[in-house]
Amino acid sequence: MALAVALFAILLVVSALVIWQHASRVGAAEITFGVTDAVDFIFPRLEQEVATRLGRAGVQRIVEWEIFYLQGLAQKNRSRAVVTVAGDYEPAVEYIVAEISRGHGFTYPRADVSAVLDEQVAYLASIGAIGDLAGGEDR
Repeated sequence: MALAVALFAILLVVSALVIWQHASRVGAAEITFGVTDAVDFIFPRLEQEVATRLGRAGVQRIVEWEIFYLQGLAQKNRSRAVVTVAGDYEPAVEYIVAEISRGHGFTYPRADVSAVLDEQVAYLASIGAIGDLAGGEDR
């Protein structure tokens, strides 16, 4: 009888832990960045001339190269500070323009790339993926 009571008590404790663990996940929505979702958000928000020059494919190229640029900043060992700026950040614009020209043979005006990156910030904010502005370095 004591063994049955002990097993029942263990079962209750394990059940309570499972419920507690599940409850802590509820309400903590996972933020998911989708390239297609980003392009769907950005494209109609661009000025007509920019949207016409780039087309949806151009906007997608820019978003994909921005992601690649940011991934290149990632470090396995966080021993040195890395500036990561969302939006119209000159080193990112330079990189994206160069890579699209080199890899795809398209030359996009820097201002068009900047416009896409600025709208990407609005997309990131809309999905809750942007925190507060960091102090320190001016852009």
